Amino acid sequence: MTDTVNRMPVLFAAQAVAMSARTDGLTAHAVEDLRVKAEELLPKGDGLRLAVLSFATQYEAWRRDLHALRRFGEALERDIQTALNPDRQPVRERRDIDG
Repeated sequence: MTDTVNRMPVLFAAQAVAMSARTDGLTAHAVEDLRVKAEELLPKGDGLRLAVLSFATQYEAWRRDLHALRRFGEALERDIQTALNPDRQPVRERRDIDG
């Protein structure tokens, strides 16, 4: 229960940041707020924490490149989906491998 309680604020903030990045509305304050939440609420090694810290680092380096921020926002959304559905396996569609 505590894990879920700690993850929810980070998940909501991450979704808001990802959507803002995709729509050119991202602010440094929102990214910093997300980073602080992830560092305070999630344990080291948590996949969502690593995704948030990676996004925040990329934001610092590329914050003036709107195209790059859109891509980083899309990647963060994929990481959020992975955090919400950790047991989901990617669909394999290759017939030469699967028969």
